[in-house]
Amino acid sequence: MLMPLLAVLGGFAMAVQPAVNGTLAQRCEHPLQASIISFGTGLLALCLVALVLRVGWPAPSRFSGLAPWAWTGGLLGTYMVTVSLLVAPRIGSANWLALVIAGQLSLSLLLDHYGWIGFRPHPLTWPRFVGACCLALGVYLVLRS
Repeated sequence: MLMPLLAVLGGFAMAVQPAVNGTLAQRCEHPLQASIISFGTGLLALCLVALVLRVGWPAPSRFSGLAPWAWTGGLLGTYMVTVSLLVAPRIGSANWLALVIAGQLSLSLLLDHYGWIGFRPHPLTWPRFVGACCLALGVYLVLRS
């Protein structure tokens, strides 16, 4: 029960984040400045939690042979925050999230089906395909109104 709840709360955070960052960006001279502040406060929060929990820093040897794509998480997050600053205020929160979720599900189905980038393979079955089509219809209806 905890994992689905955390996922739903993550969705709530994704719905609120563009508005929070957009409000911040209104006070900045450039949207990238808001992204820097957003990631800076996030980094400070992570460091504080790591200090409180005494997590420490991983040994450099643990990164030996790491796939190059494994270093791109921060870049992907930077892209998402910055693009949300530019796009979400123009198209609205529901439209933004509908398109983001459509993109997430589309690529996730491929990543799962082929077991790419470390995912365990989960075949694209008819029920999963129909579910994705239902989501695509939902995205269309959200964007249409």
